[in-house]
Amino acid sequence: MDPHLPATVAFLLVAMAVGQPLGYPRGPQLYPCLTLIERNLRVDCDFPRSSQVPPGPFCEFKQDSRLMGSTLPNAQPIPELKRRSNVTLVTPYKCRLTYARVQGSFDEKAYTYTCRVIQGTQALENSMALHQRNVPVCSALSVLFQGASSLLMTVMSLPVILGLLSA
Repeated sequence: MDPHLPATVAFLLVAMAVGQPLGYPRGPQLYPCLTLIERNLRVDCDFPRSSQVPPGPFCEFKQDSRLMGSTLPNAQPIPELKRRSNVTLVTPYKCRLTYARVQGSFDEKAYTYTCRVIQGTQALENSMALHQRNVPVCSALSVLFQGASSLLMTVMSLPVILGLLSA
């Protein structure tokens, strides 16, 4: 067996675990869930670091192209959506939308939620269609998998890597 094969396979597995193609900017990643007690929609929007100079980062969320909320100072969200939504920057690279549902009901249709992140002169966005009946409840386990997908893939691939290195 070629002595470089295990090292090559290990490198490829780690590259897959990181999940980020080299040289390509990664757009925001959306992670929806329903809050445990109130069952309000929460969407976390993780975005990549940027080398852009300030201003920013700023983020805004839209529901079917209607502005729900924003961290931009002069943004004008739709009043009916603004009353029920809150958009915050929870870490330097994560925005969060919390959208209060109408008490005692779920919306009967799916909506497209869009997170747009502005850093300097660069703006990245990503969208996701959601029906609140299909959104999981926020839990510690779901939070672990949101931010740690590359770590999880690395840990899961360790037996394969170690097995190839000992061969």
